[in-house]
Amino acid sequence: MKRLEKISRSGMSLLEIMISLGCGSLLLAAVLTAGVALQRSFMAVEGYSISQGDQLRVLDYIAMDCRRAVSATVVNNTLTVTVPSYYGVDGKPKDPSFSGTGALQYGVGTVPISYYRSGSNFMRQVNGVERPIATNVASFTVTPQDVTSSLNCSITFAPRFTNLPGPGPLAGTTVYSSTFLRNAAARQ
Repeated sequence: MKRLEKISRSGMSLLEIMISLGCGSLLLAAVLTAGVALQRSFMAVEGYSISQGDQLRVLDYIAMDCRRAVSATVVNNTLTVTVPSYYGVDGKPKDPSFSGTGALQYGVGTVPISYYRSGSNFMRQVNGVERPIATNVASFTVTPQDVTSSLNCSITFAPRFTNLPGPGPLAGTTVYSSTFLRNAAARQ
């Protein structure tokens, strides 16, 4: 009988509980640290992806409109290009016709398109309707060397993810666009 009593009263000692609690705490700390690191990495990759998408969108819009432009002006660092009116009032594309010189014409009328920075947004304005096409823009510079043939633009984007512990603040990314205008003498 004595032996049965001794077995039924046995359990974990205080030392065993302390060791298992310490091991469990270390595992929990490792899992939490890994989770925080993965979340920071995800945020950095997401910020990079959004910035790259904004940069490509801005360059595509500027290049597309400059290639279609019949004229361009730069006033107070605002780029305004004038493109033929390719769409009617109903929103349907106009049928092109050939002029006497063999150039395509899309009827009468032109549409002004402006690009400028407003705060940290990069704006595209078509017929007076503004639309932001990029965010976190630090600067927009247009170099009007000869606005009858080509345009040179540079846009600097501020970094979205700046929480690096060691190296300090991150520099922004600058993208450049050099585009010939539709009626450029160099293209003819």
